[in-house]
Amino acid sequence: MKMKELLAKADMALSDLTSSGLMLPEQSDNFIRILGQDTNFLQDVRTITMSRPKMNVNKLDLASRALHVANQGTISSPLSGEEGTRALARANRTKVTTTKVELDTYEVIAEVNLPYEVLEDNIEGGAIDNTQFQQTVLDKLAERIRIDIEDVMLNGDTGSGDAFLAERDGVLKLTTSNIVNNGGAALDAVTFNEMIQTLPDKFKRILQRYKFYVAHNKAIQYMMQVAQRQTGLGDSVLVGGNGVNFAPFGVPMVPVASMPSGSSLLIDPANILFGVQRNMRLEYDKDTRERVLIMVFTMRFDFKLEQEDMNVKAINLG
Repeated sequence: MKMKELLAKADMALSDLTSSGLMLPEQSDNFIRILGQDTNFLQDVRTITMSRPKMNVNKLDLASRALHVANQGTISSPLSGEEGTRALARANRTKVTTTKVELDTYEVIAEVNLPYEVLEDNIEGGAIDNTQFQQTVLDKLAERIRIDIEDVMLNGDTGSGDAFLAERDGVLKLTTSNIVNNGGAALDAVTFNEMIQTLPDKFKRILQRYKFYVAHNKAIQYMMQVAQRQTGLGDSVLVGGNGVNFAPFGVPMVPVASMPSGSSLLIDPANILFGVQRNMRLEYDKDTRERVLIMVFTMRFDFKLEQEDMNVKAINLG
């Protein structure tokens, strides 16, 4: 098959991916789904599909006690009802606090260059058709993109020298209220206990929704501590232990590739809002001088913490 025919076939397959450059709704939804695959962190967060660049997520909080002992006094005018009457005292009426978290997407871009010889080797081998090639493009893009999104979602810092990480503050930077300083000590049961104890009492009632997110090497370090025990559990770790199956104090410990070695998080992953704008764009071109087929992918997303004091961050893990 001549190179011109190969490129024409590649163009035909790629054209199925685009509608005036925009991914079709079905393709967009599929891409969002595969973004969350094979990443222990991104698949847990609350993903919100956005049709516009901005979205307000409303929060409602009933901070004080709602129930009180009812008065059995005489009937009074509702306008004058206070202590000693049947109406609830104004001071005891439940106060509702409403706030908003705004998701405001920003644009990111990825470019993939496919050399002509790659197309030759794959197209002639039958690996490119209107279904297979389309899925390959989506899968491979998503595989790399989800690693980058996980990185900025955790490690974003507007003071960073990395332009990609400097666009937004990530979850680690945003978590400031509840900090456990491990002082260079190893991650162990004491650290996990301190993190749970640092969590405000009002959130301990939903502890079953929380997870410990740690770096992979810290998960292995903790597993090694368990493996050294002369017990059946220690033996099972040596022959097939998996960090995801560990749950210190009933809270799952999840290793995350992008988590810095010196930090860990105790968090309800639904507290992280990940907004993805639907109109993702995939366009392509050819550079005949470089002999490459060019694919340019752009998307818009944002992420926020719904409530900052719901998290606990451990630092200085040795």
